[in-house]
Amino acid sequence: MKQAITGAKIFSDNEFFEHKALLIDDEKIIGIINQDSIEDSFKIKKLNGGILSPGFIDLQVNGGGGKLFNNSPDKESLDEIIKAHQHFGTTSIMPTVISDSLNVLKRCTSTISNEINNNKSLLGIHIEGPFFNVKYRGVHQKQYINTINNDYLNLFEGLQGFPVMLTLAPECISIKQLKHLKSLGFKILAGHTDASYDQLEEAIKYGLDGFTHLFNAMGQISAREPGVVGSALNFDSTAASIIVDLHHVHPSLIEMSYNQKPKGKLFFVSDSMATINHGEPSFELYDEVVRELDGRLINSEGKLAGSSITQIDAIKNAYCSCNIPLNDAISMATNYPAQYLGVGNYLGSLKSGYRADLAHFDIDFNIQNVWVAGKHLKQEAP
Repeated sequence: MKQAITGAKIFSDNEFFEHKALLIDDEKIIGIINQDSIEDSFKIKKLNGGILSPGFIDLQVNGGGGKLFNNSPDKESLDEIIKAHQHFGTTSIMPTVISDSLNVLKRCTSTISNEINNNKSLLGIHIEGPFFNVKYRGVHQKQYINTINNDYLNLFEGLQGFPVMLTLAPECISIKQLKHLKSLGFKILAGHTDASYDQLEEAIKYGLDGFTHLFNAMGQISAREPGVVGSALNFDSTAASIIVDLHHVHPSLIEMSYNQKPKGKLFFVSDSMATINHGEPSFELYDEVVRELDGRLINSEGKLAGSSITQIDAIKNAYCSCNIPLNDAISMATNYPAQYLGVGNYLGSLKSGYRADLAHFDIDFNIQNVWVAGKHLKQEAP
């Protein structure tokens, strides 16, 4: 079906377009035209103001809808997680499995392999751990922190046909292992790490291309050692994700990172947990209860355990609290993560031939409408 969407400011490629219409044919975008040039063959949907942007992309999603991927790595839970995030305009996700037993990791990767062609909002898998520095394990349980062995390598070699992100501590693997992981096509990110500047510089030569949740669970800046944070900000060729819930990172540091990293190299992730679009303010992780308190998810040790935001919250927080221009804030949840993952040729922008994944939100950053592959999922409130 041919559709023409009008009535909202259209955002694409870091620009806003007014008095325009977005044309869609079935699952694909045709283009952006003047709203008075719509042909009669198009069914017109008129929106009530606000902004129409590409659907949001989140490369670190632990859960949603009351489900945590680690706890129930099956199709039913995966569907619930995806639906929970679609409700808030996030139309593409990388379900994330955190450090756990090899059996849980196998079940998670098997589910993704089986479902990758059945759900358009599923991009691949983000494997966060278990190859970490125990010093910066965060909420990841010590018993699951491990080193790479043949069991893991055999599992990884079977992950073909979809994007894989692997967050690890570069100081805990060899360069030979890093080169092998890169040869599999993985995106390799440094996280939960105390690597030195020199170690990171060496790792970047052989495939490290990103940093996971900048500032959190990593070595900090000191006078004589840039640490992981300083290195991430210094190496222009690498990307970095950042959690903008205003609890994980101070707003001034989010703004500083935005100003320091080259355009397109800093993007938002939610690191969201089971509480997304779910009434219960608590859930179980590693057989202990994690509770939401004043917007923060905290475990029994008082450590932050992921977040309870989605990408629309990150956009709002970045714009309202971190002095990041709205066009860049939206791009940090759409085009920039798409480019990093290598799916920017069909997602993250409203270009001709791209998939019609769309998010429509009002001036208060409330999601009004969502489309996935041209299918309208959410109706604006009356």
